[in-house]
Amino acid sequence: MHRARGVGLAAPQTGKDMSLAVIEVRKTKLRPDVTPFPKTIVINPKIISHSRKMEYDWEGCLSLENVRGLVQRHKEIIAEYQDDLGKKTVRKLKGFQARVFQHEIDHLNGVLYVDRMDDMRTLTTLKEFEKRR
Repeated sequence: MHRARGVGLAAPQTGKDMSLAVIEVRKTKLRPDVTPFPKTIVINPKIISHSRKMEYDWEGCLSLENVRGLVQRHKEIIAEYQDDLGKKTVRKLKGFQARVFQHEIDHLNGVLYVDRMDDMRTLTTLKEFEKRR
């Protein structure tokens, strides 16, 4: 995940059949305004509520290297999961953090971000995406 500059990795992406993901959000050159989220293991995560308000933003994925697409997601969510010690945790997340959680939970349900794209014409190569930013 770190080598590929990713912010999340779900167990199914590594061939493991379990409901577990690792999420870590850091500020980057492409996303200097994100609120950092420390490396966290989330087990059996689920969204227990979400805002009605949604927003579009660009997503990429370690499973689909070198492409990006525009995806609509809930702007805020409340997520529930167990941490690596089995402690139940409930967190309110917004913005990019909420997007990452939704993306990783999708992986656990066999859904890729391209499945959520409204307009496949926004699918672009990473090289072209970086030129636009």
